[in-house]
Amino acid sequence: MTKKQSFADRSALEHALRSNKSPLLWDGGMGTALIARGLVLADEPPEAWLWSHPDEVVQVHRGFVEAGVDVLQTNSFGLVRLLASDSLPRDHAGQSRSLQAWVDRAVDLAEQALTEARNTRWLIASIGPTGQVGLSTERLATCYRAVTEAFVRRGVCALHLETCFDPAELRLALSAVRDVDASVPVFVSVTVTHGQQGLETPLGVPLARMLSELCGQPPDLIGVNCSQNAERMRGAVTAIAEWARAAGRRLPVLVRPQLQSGSADCRRNPKEILPERFARDLVALLSDGATALGGCCGVTAGHLAAARQTIEGFLSPPSTL
Repeated sequence: MTKKQSFADRSALEHALRSNKSPLLWDGGMGTALIARGLVLADEPPEAWLWSHPDEVVQVHRGFVEAGVDVLQTNSFGLVRLLASDSLPRDHAGQSRSLQAWVDRAVDLAEQALTEARNTRWLIASIGPTGQVGLSTERLATCYRAVTEAFVRRGVCALHLETCFDPAELRLALSAVRDVDASVPVFVSVTVTHGQQGLETPLGVPLARMLSELCGQPPDLIGVNCSQNAERMRGAVTAIAEWARAAGRRLPVLVRPQLQSGSADCRRNPKEILPERFARDLVALLSDGATALGGCCGVTAGHLAAARQTIEGFLSPPSTL
């Protein structure tokens, strides 16, 4: 098997996710990393840098790889939203590009960093929600299918529907993805915070309602990301882990907190939190039921390098010497 083929070894990924040997480490916040390098979200989305600043995108990916992550995600979180609103930007030369070209570019740049990885890594497609109201179900389904088809053509290891907060869109997205290719692993991460009804999404939807949308067609991994830091995410992790074990599901549980609690839109510069502190709080979530770890907004390669070291120390037995 060539190195490039190993990026899409689905059976190896699924085995690793369900193994009790070591939790897989996901990458961190792509959007905030590009903001730190000069991206202005008011002017353009992170995906625009696939064409205008490809070296910067590769450098962010490379930083995560050098930190020791096992899973790298494409810089494609906003593609469904951009497609649904007919706002895919032109490239740096002013040309319009097809959706497949955008997906190919996102995969190609991530693979540039992965070719330098010392160990086997997996490449996963990041697919975020639209965050829009008033879109017809037909339009939404068409956009999710189109993005899924493009990534399936490129042979990514899995599709990650992340930062989900609208139960109707989540249900539709999962169905659309399954319709395209029922064999590709599909991961789902919801985003919740502490609200008037307890754990709820930014729309005020209770976590239990979000999870109930998945009972009929459970994903291959369930997770929680964004909106909260690791310390405040513990209740959500416990609840999701309990759901993941219920009814014999035994699903892996992915946890990707923000660096700090607060705005979930990645528009504010995060407060400086030392990598050691982040790593300690992140690894503590293993005790709450997490089986895979990573970071979201504000989490850098430095934080993940510390997490890698802490994971290895957490799993290693104390010396008897």
